[in-house]
Amino acid sequence: MRHILVTGASSGIGLALCKTLVRDHGCHVYLGSRSVDKGQSCLNSILEEVPAAAGKIDTVQIDVTDSTSINACAEGLKAKGVTLYALVNNAGVGLAQANAPDSVKGILDTNLYGVKRVTEAMAHLMDPETGRIVNVSSGAASAWLKGQDAPTKALFSKVGLSFDELEAAVNLAVAQNNVGWGNGYGLSKAALTAFTLVQAAQYPSLTVVSLSPGFVNTPMTVGFNAKLTPEQGCLSSLKCLFEPVTSGFYYGSDGLRSPLTMTRDPGTPEYAGEDDPLQATYNK
Repeated sequence: MRHILVTGASSGIGLALCKTLVRDHGCHVYLGSRSVDKGQSCLNSILEEVPAAAGKIDTVQIDVTDSTSINACAEGLKAKGVTLYALVNNAGVGLAQANAPDSVKGILDTNLYGVKRVTEAMAHLMDPETGRIVNVSSGAASAWLKGQDAPTKALFSKVGLSFDELEAAVNLAVAQNNVGWGNGYGLSKAALTAFTLVQAAQYPSLTVVSLSPGFVNTPMTVGFNAKLTPEQGCLSSLKCLFEPVTSGFYYGSDGLRSPLTMTRDPGTPEYAGEDDPLQATYNK
């Protein structure tokens, strides 16, 4: 049985993914939530709908901005003898979400540095032969990056990128107030997608990918007229968890490889890896 940890799983896409994994894919799921009570409520709701999931899903308390919480979660899993097939870094903040940070640095603390903290704490628990790290990014990543100058585009899509290089570029963007819409949400997700390239080199035995779930109706997108249900927003995560994918690549909401420096609409051709993807090719 494959064991999968999903962070930020007490609502939206994360909750829908946990339910789908235990219901349809025979996985043992660890539902990560900052709030113990909310996590337990989510687990109960899944068990009411999927009674057969009993014994195949647990809640774990994890706050991706708190190293003590993260390390306690990792130690708890280790004590149970858990080997993770996959880590889904789904926790994210921004946009219309209640109690979202009101600063760019606050958003980066979850959307970029939270992923870094969690991955570093959980890496030793990953299956060294088949393990996968799935970073839930956003179409806002490429929407921000496509508007940047050529050197910035090159850096954020650079194979072999170091974290120091990425962090310096992010700090420069913040200093110049070049953070895009959503109070830095776009920058934070572009940084996460670029960080996936860093991780792909850092963990060569694992498969590390990033993805856009699509424009999903969640607490984060209230008022934005998002059309997809959280369940529909799981399509690209399921592709990245169970189907052949390439470490370091970014996948669109339809599960196809997508460019980092140009937005790509579902239904357009799969990105072929060209250096300068054209808007006419990937936008309807």
